[in-house]
Amino acid sequence: MRRLLSICLVLFGVARLASAHPLLQNAMWVEFEPQQVRVAVNVSLREIAVVQGIAVGTTNVTSAAALDRAATRQADYVLSHLVLTSGTKALAGTLVQVMPPPQLGGPEQTFYQYELVYPWSGPPPAQITFENNMLKEWPYALGTAWDLSYVIRAKRSDANTATSWLLSEREPAVIPTGWELEIKTATASLAPLPSLAAVSGWRMFWEYFRHGVMHILTGYDHLLFVSALVLATKSFWEMVKVIAAFTLAHTLTLALCVFGIFRLPPWVVEPVIALSIVLVAWENFLRPQRAQSRLRLAVAFGFGLIHGLGFAGGLLDAMAGLPPVGMWIALGAFSLGVETGHQLVVLPLFGLLAWGRFKMPSGFSPALQRYGSAVVSGCGAYYLVVAVQEQFFGR
Repeated sequence: MRRLLSICLVLFGVARLASAHPLLQNAMWVEFEPQQVRVAVNVSLREIAVVQGIAVGTTNVTSAAALDRAATRQADYVLSHLVLTSGTKALAGTLVQVMPPPQLGGPEQTFYQYELVYPWSGPPPAQITFENNMLKEWPYALGTAWDLSYVIRAKRSDANTATSWLLSEREPAVIPTGWELEIKTATASLAPLPSLAAVSGWRMFWEYFRHGVMHILTGYDHLLFVSALVLATKSFWEMVKVIAAFTLAHTLTLALCVFGIFRLPPWVVEPVIALSIVLVAWENFLRPQRAQSRLRLAVAFGFGLIHGLGFAGGLLDAMAGLPPVGMWIALGAFSLGVETGHQLVVLPLFGLLAWGRFKMPSGFSPALQRYGSAVVSGCGAYYLVVAVQEQFFGR
């Protein structure tokens, strides 16, 4: 029993340290001119509400005029938290204008666009480093961080095509400007760099793959759900079947979401994801025999459909500007990264449970399933409260 309590405490501690994540992903357009870089960045109403301390929940929407004033105040925050550097020198940005949305919608689907310019002196640099520090000061909830990233479309001012980049909070994006200085006698002329137009699709694949892995490893809602599924499995084949059902479902709805075929609003998706954790863990506790039935496969598949919509999150809005090939690369890489993140949790957890069943008395497995599921259910209930507060009552 002491060992069981120790395992439960470890599980509880891990759940407390892990982060939930409504995934916020915005679009950014970058144009490199000979004397400056011009940036247009989308900022969601949710971000403005967090920074400016206004309520924009489903049941409490601030007036349009008040939102416009808050968006104007947000400009200084955007300029100070989107950092551009050339070499070791930070570029000083200036606000050109704030474009309001054509109409107000959900907090994650309503965007103000900020047009910024970052001039430099002298010849154009070969590359610019973009760093994203948005929302790092404000946690989503206790022990829970926002996950905000940008899909960047970058091009030289006289070019017709753009390349795509992913800018996360975890790593800067180093983007070629497409300009370089050639010294000819006493004058300088500008010539194109081929690297901007020929950036490999493998770079985009790797960025979105890594993004998918971190989306899982830094998000406790999906981790808690798959942990509840694994806690009830008795054999490796049973674990493979239930995880395969979950994977098939969330991959399906993720693809449908990204291509605009089927979507649900976040105020439906986020609370239902949290509720799925509670229900599956509670079934492990109250009706352990049903947790090994075919009904569990149906439950894993059904809730997997909802989790896929959660994986999409803000990803689908930002990916809408990518070319078709780029969308397929991003979707495939992100899906593979999500599944890799799952396996990094599922396989060690199942191995730990198998070792415990082998080394400890026969009563270990039922006790761990019941009490471990109780801990998971409690963490899921906490996340449910946070999701309802965030989606319905704002901040």
